[in-house]
Amino acid sequence: MDKIKCLINMIIAYLIYPFNKGNFKNRNIWLVGGNAGELFVDNGRAMYEYLRSKQQEEVYWVINRNAKIAKKIPGEKLIKGSIKSYLYFMNAKVALFSHSISADIVPYLFVVPLINKFHKKVFKVFLNHGTVGFKVRQAMNPKTAKVAEALVKSYDLNICDSEFERKVKTEVWWEVPKETAVITGYPRYDKLYNLEIAEKQIFFMPTWRNWLKSENQKFEDTKYFQNISNLITDKKLNDYLEKNNIKLNVYIHQLMQDHLKNFGNIKLGKNIKILPKEVNITEELQKSKLLITDYSSVAYDFYYLNKPIIFFQFDKREYEEKVGSYVDLDKDLFGKQAKIVEKCVEEIIEISENNFHYDKEMKQKSDKLREKFLKYVDKGNCERVYDEILKRIN
Repeated sequence: MDKIKCLINMIIAYLIYPFNKGNFKNRNIWLVGGNAGELFVDNGRAMYEYLRSKQQEEVYWVINRNAKIAKKIPGEKLIKGSIKSYLYFMNAKVALFSHSISADIVPYLFVVPLINKFHKKVFKVFLNHGTVGFKVRQAMNPKTAKVAEALVKSYDLNICDSEFERKVKTEVWWEVPKETAVITGYPRYDKLYNLEIAEKQIFFMPTWRNWLKSENQKFEDTKYFQNISNLITDKKLNDYLEKNNIKLNVYIHQLMQDHLKNFGNIKLGKNIKILPKEVNITEELQKSKLLITDYSSVAYDFYYLNKPIIFFQFDKREYEEKVGSYVDLDKDLFGKQAKIVEKCVEEIIEISENNFHYDKEMKQKSDKLREKFLKYVDKGNCERVYDEILKRIN
């Protein structure tokens, strides 16, 4: 829904709000959303399903009008940017979201005078898209950086999964108020468990590169495209995968999906497949025996599952200069590191040959770092988030 339409609907909702108070009296409304209303995944989905199972609150998922996954979402839904969604927000107790309250729940309400009083009234829970660690904070749009910072600092609860992450969020990230940053663990981890399947599967998920959109270089000529394509077309790797009947599934980050056609032009071996945007990433992580990534927060999900990871960091120096990492990429990686295709292939084969386990030295390092990056591994994250909310609103 475009900006003008959203603003018109917001104003209409504001004008009819006084006449609808009776309809909302004594209703305990909680709104949940994520991924700008397009997807039903990760922390937002986990909390939504948890809240529905509790049957204590009146819960709604906020979605885009034309989102493809609408029919797959159980329960009550609200169309993001509609009059009804704004009206329900104005009468809600709690809003939970993974990206931002403006992108996921109520577009632009935060910045509109008078109407933004409802932003202050509703208890706001920032679930986050993933663990803050491998990406130094950057606003998606530099022009709105100050607004974005004020927005994040206005949230009543910021979820963390370790003391390390809490320190990052309160001291160097957006410097959120310490009283709002709580260590509960991320809700989506409660849904993580290993799925035992007959076939051996590897999952390759590199993250996006924000600087590629501002460069005039052809995408096919970028280090990003060339290293990914060189890895998945490597003859030694393809021969090994086919000989050992191992599948390699590749997922291009949702913010790089505009370039999917470029990857589609690559001639792939029969054991390698590029997955569609709508694929269930959690399920891929559960089914896979090895993860290859670069700086993606999905590494934490796989780490939670206690399975091996290869960090294929072919542009490490450039990434550190243009993005940066709170995690020390030389000392604190909880997986193997490869900077060139040949090394990555070598690590894939070595881990696969060891029945998809690390060698002794890497296993010891990985185990030692778990306490630093994951406080809870007990399927109780949703409950802790829920308890923290109740503690603060009652």
